[in-house]
Amino acid sequence: MFEELHAALLQGVVTGGTAAICWYLYHRYRRADFLWWSIAWSLYVLRIGAIVAFLTTRSWGWLFVHQVLTGWTALVLLWAAMSFSRSARWRPAYAFAAIFPLVWSYVAIYVLDRFILAAVPAVLFLSLATLWTGWIFLRWWRRSGSRGAAVLGAVLVTWGLHHLDYPILRAMGSWSPWGYYLDILFVLAMGIGIVVLVLEELDSRTRELGLLSARMVRQHEDERRRLSLELHDQTAQVWAAVKMQLGVMRDSAAPAEKDRLDRVLSLVDTGIRSIRSVTTNLRPPLLDDLGLVSALRALVQSFQEQSGLAITFSAPTQLPDIGDDASLALFRALQEALSNVARHSGGTQADVTLAIVQGALTLEVRDNGRGLSQEPKPLAEAESRGRPVAEAESRGPRAESREPRAESREPSIGLTGMRERIAAVRGTVDLDSLPSHGARLTVRIPVPA
Repeated sequence: MFEELHAALLQGVVTGGTAAICWYLYHRYRRADFLWWSIAWSLYVLRIGAIVAFLTTRSWGWLFVHQVLTGWTALVLLWAAMSFSRSARWRPAYAFAAIFPLVWSYVAIYVLDRFILAAVPAVLFLSLATLWTGWIFLRWWRRSGSRGAAVLGAVLVTWGLHHLDYPILRAMGSWSPWGYYLDILFVLAMGIGIVVLVLEELDSRTRELGLLSARMVRQHEDERRRLSLELHDQTAQVWAAVKMQLGVMRDSAAPAEKDRLDRVLSLVDTGIRSIRSVTTNLRPPLLDDLGLVSALRALVQSFQEQSGLAITFSAPTQLPDIGDDASLALFRALQEALSNVARHSGGTQADVTLAIVQGALTLEVRDNGRGLSQEPKPLAEAESRGRPVAEAESRGPRAESREPRAESREPSIGLTGMRERIAAVRGTVDLDSLPSHGARLTVRIPVPA
């Protein structure tokens, strides 16, 4: 009897741990099937407590409770499986199934004298409920290919068939204590199956989020392309027509009015250049016409002229085709990286390198600024960069736009957007400080085989 008690207590501990895991999963994800799993395993623990009480007291009341809880555990496990497969709809006939363990346990314990007559209906009920539960998971496995469902289905079908040998093994005296250890293995296997289900769902959600992120990036770029075309084909053409009309007016205007018209024409030219700059930033035409390397080289040259930074660019003459989405994501990443160098680093130089490293197209941007965690350089350090302080202060708003004040280099919204774009094409973004000074941004995009 002591061996049976020890085995029952061990089974109770293992099942209680499984119930706790299922309760945690319900608390974490708020899914009904996890709640019913937790209730089922809690009933199983109470069932074990009832059999322990029967073994120690030999009271038939505890045996009655044990038999009722056994049947209800099987039914709750079945309902948990139906909740998982989204087929759980209450029907009045289910009430008869819930009443059966209560009625038959009373008949088997207090009315019938023969063990076989008492055990066979209960065992058939228990086996049928377990096999039905296993069939639900096997059907789900065939529909979805879920490995967790396959594990649960196989374990439950095996367990349901094992229930059928209970009257034989019990009559032969071979049930104790090996039956408890076998049930422990079944409970552990089901716990593993439930964990695999959770991991599969998390992996599925991650893939769905990746696809959603890629779709949003693509829609964002399509909208930018549409705006770029509208600005180029409509707004820019209107400004060009206005310039032509103003030129005609200037030729026939009085000398006193020509100066005013010249100023207006100058403003129109500024507006046209601004529109061209916006359309280029919205959708780089070089990326579509000349390819990734030429577009990146043009971006570096343009940014060098606008910002005053000394920027070097190194890239191979030929690159493997990584697709339009990945090329555009890499272009946007360099745009954001150079913008961060100009706005936040406080440096004077940046080195851009594009190369194939370990099967990935790698874009690396280094600067000689203050890194990620150092304090902004004081204005007095403008002298060390080749210009007196007075000259830096006397440049006014234009100089401030070319060399903004050094700001914090903590990860920004722009860096977050860069990570989302690169992640949408299965790439990675790393940002770290260099050992001496400055920072390094590394973007890696896998190259298709």
